[in-house]
Amino acid sequence: GLAPSQLTLTIGFGPSFFVKDGKDRFGIAAQKPALLADLPKFPNETMDAARSGGDIVVQACANDPQVAVHAIRNLARVAFGVAAVKYSQLGFGRTSSTTRDQATPRNLFGFKDGTNNLKADETDKLNSQVWVADGDGPGWLTGGAYMITRRIRMRIESWDRTTLLEQERVIGRQKGSGAPNGLTQEFQELNFDIVDDEKTPLIDTDAHVRLASPQHLGGIEILRRGYNFTDGTDGFGHLDAGLFFIAFVRNPAKQFIPMQMELSRRDALNEYITHTGTGIFACPPGLGDGSSTYWGSTLFA
Repeated sequence: GLAPSQLTLTIGFGPSFFVKDGKDRFGIAAQKPALLADLPKFPNETMDAARSGGDIVVQACANDPQVAVHAIRNLARVAFGVAAVKYSQLGFGRTSSTTRDQATPRNLFGFKDGTNNLKADETDKLNSQVWVADGDGPGWLTGGAYMITRRIRMRIESWDRTTLLEQERVIGRQKGSGAPNGLTQEFQELNFDIVDDEKTPLIDTDAHVRLASPQHLGGIEILRRGYNFTDGTDGFGHLDAGLFFIAFVRNPAKQFIPMQMELSRRDALNEYITHTGTGIFACPPGLGDGSSTYWGSTLFA
């Protein structure tokens, strides 16, 4: 009785799908992309192994959360005896726009999130920053992308006790409009040269938007597609809530890893967040026409 609710499913394969404990589990170790390796340990993270990694990832998105839940439920049902769910995360309210007609959504800190995210119509940027090109790795991954997941716990109670001025300094944007500090419109380009009367940059040197920007990172960009989550409380009266960050990149070693290393070392936002789960997966290209095409057919053909 449920409508499709614009359900989409995205799948990917983790490093352990190819090799686990030194063993070639399914005879496909030679097909493992060199870039498909567990992410290094970064500062300011407390990883839960039970919420990290995995052989296969399935991301189900729908306008109705019940549709997404049932999609995962049915895939787990038909996989009984072959595969089992290691962990799952239910999210809501995407935290980045991917088309120009979408309003920029807000995260649980109340700020617009993903203003400068890559857009679906930016073909050149998607080709250079997201889609795996011919020659980047094994042929089965050409046209696909690497998915990075991070479960980010937000210290919401500490954030709520922080002044608006300090919140805007930490982020580098105005909470109401989403405009960069020192400017008036959300989509104006970041300007790191604007200073106050004391010659202090209005976008602080350790502000989140500065450290994550292509200008600061030598042109690095990623496609964000994360979601808010709330998982009750932690037993101490604090919300167990935050951002389930999802990003798609062409080369994790040249894009996500240097970006996250810079953020984990210097970002003022680190006072209010902790990374508690992680994963990396190689997502094959989308399905083509024909009844013989299936998820991962480029890998197993």
